[in-house]
Amino acid sequence: MILALTLIYSLIIGFMIFFMSVVTPSVFKTLDEINSRNFLRFIFPRMFLYGFILSFVALLLSIYIRDQFLILISVFVSVLFLINTYIITPKINFHRDQFNDGKMESEKVFKKYHLISVIIFLIQLISSISVIIVNNL
Repeated sequence: MILALTLIYSLIIGFMIFFMSVVTPSVFKTLDEINSRNFLRFIFPRMFLYGFILSFVALLLSIYIRDQFLILISVFVSVLFLINTYIITPKINFHRDQFNDGKMESEKVFKKYHLISVIIFLIQLISSISVIIVNNL
């Protein structure tokens, strides 16, 4: 079971690094503003849901093996994926649209929520890496 959890968290780490280092920069280099916005609004919620599914499977395995540390990390990572999907991302999109419509005060709010989303993402990445480290000591 530990091997399966290591695999799941390796998948989480892999897709997160891939999105940060390949997908997002490539989108901004190859697509215009409207198409990049449309693509990112399509892909990011799905990426967060993919992360939720993986971390939820990890949670079920953690419950099965009764490892409190893994249960805690898996709940934490899963919930953060849901928060990013259903709470933070809609606010980011709303305030970005408001800014694009000329409401300049929305830029600051957009940046705040975007920063929160990035911090959540990094916390999830670090948490996932910690699972790999702890399980392979």
